[in-house]
Amino acid sequence: MKLTRLLTITAIGLAISFSSFATETSVMVRAKSNDAKYIGTSVGGVKVVVEDAETGEILDQGWINGDTGSTTSLIKEPIARGQVLTDDSTAGFLAKIDIKSPRLLRFKLIGPYGFRQSLQEATVTSWVIPGKDILGDGITLNMSGFIVDAWTNVLEGGHVDIFTKASMLCGCPIYPDGPWDPSNYEVTAILMQNEVKVEEVKLDFTGPVGIFSGKTTLTKPGHYKAIVYLFDKKTGNVGVDRTMFEINAQ
Repeated sequence: MKLTRLLTITAIGLAISFSSFATETSVMVRAKSNDAKYIGTSVGGVKVVVEDAETGEILDQGWINGDTGSTTSLIKEPIARGQVLTDDSTAGFLAKIDIKSPRLLRFKLIGPYGFRQSLQEATVTSWVIPGKDILGDGITLNMSGFIVDAWTNVLEGGHVDIFTKASMLCGCPIYPDGPWDPSNYEVTAILMQNEVKVEEVKLDFTGPVGIFSGKTTLTKPGHYKAIVYLFDKKTGNVGVDRTMFEINAQ
């Protein structure tokens, strides 16, 4: 009787011990630019934080790096259901998560870090089961926006040239007759002085790749702020940058 009881207690103890072991589970995490390709090394990478959606406990974190993927597969040809869009070189972060039981996890992305003025954030939650790896295309988060880098050149007489270099969030280039044609985008500079709008200046594509420019003349001296935006009505992508300049008294 004592032996049977001892064996029972031992079995229960072993069951509890084994159930407490965490299982390392791999989850591939990727970021994709809205209406474009994967976001990776060429634009500074994307920070990934994997946390428990209920407690906030951080289970892993790292960086999405790698290539943007195939233009043909992602942009030029129709995507079939179940088609794998990535390969070993495509930008991604392989998260390693130690969990004992199924957990609802939050995957949070911030990037691209090479262009701080264009940082975007995206999050999604997903259940993850111990030992059930999520690989291949993995968990892919869509990130909206453009990379916009604006500057001005102030000339004599209050003449101001306004420039911006723009691309998709993945760094994919904007040029005529390409996959991302500049004619699809509205590019405008809003000029502010003392937080009051002075005027709007339309920027035209002047190329060869990603460059838009416009000009105006300002007669009132002082400090100005140019807020330059790129807007795609069709996809909802928006990118913004701000730059300061000064008009001296004549």
